[in-house]
Amino acid sequence: GGEVIFSRLAPKTRIEAHCGPTNLRWTAHLGLVIPGDGSKCRIRVGMQWHSWEPGKILLFDDSFEHEVHNDTDEERVVLLLRVWHPELSGKPAMRNEFLMEAMVKKEEAVNKRY
Repeated sequence: GGEVIFSRLAPKTRIEAHCGPTNLRWTAHLGLVIPGDGSKCRIRVGMQWHSWEPGKILLFDDSFEHEVHNDTDEERVVLLLRVWHPELSGKPAMRNEFLMEAMVKKEEAVNKRY
């Protein structure tokens, strides 16, 4: 994990469907500035749509396809945190195996793009 960033999505903006190369890390969004109409500012993870709430965390596995829509006139800001998959904590051997698999999958994903 180990990544923490502010993610700002301008009004009338979308992030196209994409997915992470592995489920080694999960993503958490802490709602900071959330447009009033949650039905018009939302994220799809897999087949399910979710909306953010100020001060609440939305946790998801970003290896599932996900996309974001902000169809409002307001910006959306979340604090984005990447955390280790919970099954990896306290299991160094398993973590090393997952890390090696993740590195291979990441390299394959990058090579497909170029």
